Amino acid sequence: MLFITIMAIGPAVAEDVEWARANEYTLHLYDQFVKEGFAVEACSFNIDDGLVLIKIYRDGSIVMTDSLTGTESINHNDEINVTVVNVTGCEVAWCNEEDDPRADIEVRMRARPELQLSISTDEEAPYPDDNEIHVEVLLKNTGTCKIEDVKLNVHTGGMRTISNRARNFDEIARYRSETIDVYLKIPYLMEKQAFEITATASGESWDGEKHILSASKSITVLPCWKMLKIEKTVTESVYLHGNRFNNYNDSNSSIASCATVNLTVLNPGLIDINCIKLTDYLPENFTLEGDSSLEWTLNLTPNEKRQFSYLMKPLSMGTCKIPVAAANWSLCEKNYSSTSILNRSQITARAAQINLTKTVNQTEISCGDVVEVTVHILNTGSLQATVDVSDTILENRNITLIDGITGLTGVVLEESDTQRFSYRVKINSTGNIAMPPAKASFTDLYGYSDTTTSNTVTVNAVDTSRNLETSTQTTANGTITSVTKSVSAFVHGVFGFAFK
Repeated sequence: MLFITIMAIGPAVAEDVEWARANEYTLHLYDQFVKEGFAVEACSFNIDDGLVLIKIYRDGSIVMTDSLTGTESINHNDEINVTVVNVTGCEVAWCNEEDDPRADIEVRMRARPELQLSISTDEEAPYPDDNEIHVEVLLKNTGTCKIEDVKLNVHTGGMRTISNRARNFDEIARYRSETIDVYLKIPYLMEKQAFEITATASGESWDGEKHILSASKSITVLPCWKMLKIEKTVTESVYLHGNRFNNYNDSNSSIASCATVNLTVLNPGLIDINCIKLTDYLPENFTLEGDSSLEWTLNLTPNEKRQFSYLMKPLSMGTCKIPVAAANWSLCEKNYSSTSILNRSQITARAAQINLTKTVNQTEISCGDVVEVTVHILNTGSLQATVDVSDTILENRNITLIDGITGLTGVVLEESDTQRFSYRVKINSTGNIAMPPAKASFTDLYGYSDTTTSNTVTVNAVDTSRNLETSTQTTANGTITSVTKSVSAFVHGVFGFAFK
């Protein structure tokens, strides 16, 4: 093996250079120690002389090669210093790890300060009623040596402050930090505006190198006014009432016939808002009760709250969507609007509701057959109802009542309850026989009354006694004679002639 010996001359570590703390490492053959863009490699060993050939790479290229023994070192441009502490092992054909040639080294990198600068605030989007915002500027030295003659300045981007925006430090030791606390006055603005807070730090390292660093943070200040807050509360449900309850309008009662609507408008800002136009809207199938209005004009001072209320009455039962109220106003020649927050999305008008269904047991019959008719009664509403139902049978030569019940009186049906009655009729004629709808009248618990009708049913009756198709002929004297074609065909087949 060819081994080149290059002796290092000079002190182990240059005394006029400040080095970072040493990194200790053991290099086996072709091992590398890598740090800050440098790589240190043990290329070959001369164990007898206690030598190791060291190569230093920078960004993959060899920048220095030297053969060193214990306590000797090499220095590349005062940026990296490699010291060999000890060389041990066997030079050739080692049999185990203990005989593996190796070099214990110490690597020192040039000491450098490294600054980190950050800006933080206690609020990302401050509002003027906070009066001020706290800004903290933090300067850290995360390098391997101190930095001296440090100057830290803060620029507020136009925001006023009574705090000291500049600080000087004689030095900041490694792994140490310093802060500046700045309190900025929040301006009154009609439109939101962003302010750029900038911090600049500068200092000097032991070798006279200047270090400058800056950081910035944007702060968005909200306008001094805020959107109006509108809350709308509506009664959950009401009842359709008869005359005996029409004057009972207590919205807290379980039998209220009118829904109460409450509107609350708040100005949460710091300035007056004038000429506010507040408009509300009625749900479908509701009407305004009394002489109330759905439009108001108002002015609001900062943090002032106004309330409005009115009554509305349902026209029919069912569930309806509640519309939102809206406010419109102008500031600095710009138009703004806000809509209400609802305590619920829909309102229900409750009452009894009767549904009638009329059916027959068969729709295709022969003349003279008997048909069974059934009337079904269902309370689809939300209150108990008393129901009277009657079905009309126009007894004539076409229809004859055989037996059964054609009506009910005073039937009490709870919500979702059902009842029915049936009767039988005889169909005496042919063709489509229409049966008129059944009729019902009902009154619920709170006096609401209404009427309803069922569907119409139709029965098709045919004459089954006419099994033979006939034709008619006119005789010479004008009389009509019916001749059965089937009989004529039979006679023609047997006797060879047919009727004319």
